[in-house]
Amino acid sequence: MWVNMVAGFLGTFWIGAAYGTPLPLFLQAVQASGLQLGLMGAVRQLALLAQLPGAFFVERLEKRKTFWAVLVIAHRLLWLLPALLPWLWPEGRAWWPVLLIVVLGVSEIFAQAGSAPWLSWMADLLPPARAGRFWGVRARLLAASMVASALGFGWMMDRWNHPPHALLGFSLVFGLAALLGVADIVVHLAVAEPAPVRSAPGIPVWERIVAPLRDHDFRQLTLAMGAWTAALALPGYSAGTPGFFNVVYLQENFGASYSQSSWLIVASALGTVLWAPAIGHRIDRFGARKVALFLMAVGPVCTLAWFFVAPVAVSLPIVGSVPQPVLLMSVASLIIGGFYGGVLLCQLRLTQIFTGTAGRTVAMAVHWSTVGVIAAAGALAGGWIKDLFPPTWSALQLPCGAPFSYFQTIILLHVIIAWFIAVPLLRRVGKNPPQGEAEVNPPAPAPARKAHASNPAVP
Repeated sequence: MWVNMVAGFLGTFWIGAAYGTPLPLFLQAVQASGLQLGLMGAVRQLALLAQLPGAFFVERLEKRKTFWAVLVIAHRLLWLLPALLPWLWPEGRAWWPVLLIVVLGVSEIFAQAGSAPWLSWMADLLPPARAGRFWGVRARLLAASMVASALGFGWMMDRWNHPPHALLGFSLVFGLAALLGVADIVVHLAVAEPAPVRSAPGIPVWERIVAPLRDHDFRQLTLAMGAWTAALALPGYSAGTPGFFNVVYLQENFGASYSQSSWLIVASALGTVLWAPAIGHRIDRFGARKVALFLMAVGPVCTLAWFFVAPVAVSLPIVGSVPQPVLLMSVASLIIGGFYGGVLLCQLRLTQIFTGTAGRTVAMAVHWSTVGVIAAAGALAGGWIKDLFPPTWSALQLPCGAPFSYFQTIILLHVIIAWFIAVPLLRRVGKNPPQGEAEVNPPAPAPARKAHASNPAVP
């Protein structure tokens, strides 16, 4: 478990480049359209479908580790492409967004084909009574490296993205991230792998795909998380980490520098440091469903801070002039990052509860693939709204003076989907006994508690 966390610490530097500010800002620098930004996010979500063939293939193997490592190392090495494009094909700049969508889409397919084996591996490895705390402590450690990567990458882009090599900073960021991402996988090979429990032979492929969806709780959890992830994909959040439309909006509308845009990543990571251990503890104590419902209800409130941005700058000691939206949303991200990252911890725990040891790899692949297909619609909708937003709407002013824009429209949809679709669906999870209800909503520990008169099985 500790080797897992050390490996993850290295891998977070790759995550900082792939899912933080560098990729959307690189796409913006090469004049990618809103639709292309949305397609990049949608391709990432649709790549989750690769979990299904990956899961079926790996179940033929005695061990999951080697299969996972080969795929994910290839996935990380493909991230050398954005580092090398300015040097290998400088005259084809107009085609870079298309090439990046295709190649990084292939990279995501490799990653997701190895994802279900890794998730089932971790579910088999972690003791159920300590799983919530483990994910909480791990998230806190990884958040520390996210802070370092966000600050370092922001500084590198500000320092070296200048003529005559205006994209040199991006090349250095993506090159370093790819190498550290590979180091993550190499270190993780030292993690022990319990022998997987295989499904009974002779069951048709379609039957194995449909089987977990017949379970009410699994089906409702999958739909709820699909709606929630689609809500996140609209403004470009990856769990609690800002990216895509939110950082592009800051730079396009308020002139935020690369380093200033990375402040939201830093604040989100610090939010994880603040909240993840407590969230993990409460998952073990109160149940992942109850914790997720609270986080999904409260977290979107903080995103409404985007309606109070102002077209002014604030002078700060040492750092100088900073756009007000950067400061405002950095404060809000201390909660958004921790709460949205906490929902992911709950999702990991709930998928562990609602998948049995036999056939777990395929069941998890079904969950994440379905979530990805639903979430892809959110990413595409975000790009579509950005490109087609009526210019006349910009005449409307927000309370603090900034013009109403496509991004406020995206935030409204984000909140509506979270509150009126994702939360009601999740409320229905754990409502059909005897499927795991005690694990989803365990009673709070109390001294010398007697058995319930009507149900002796309840402690």
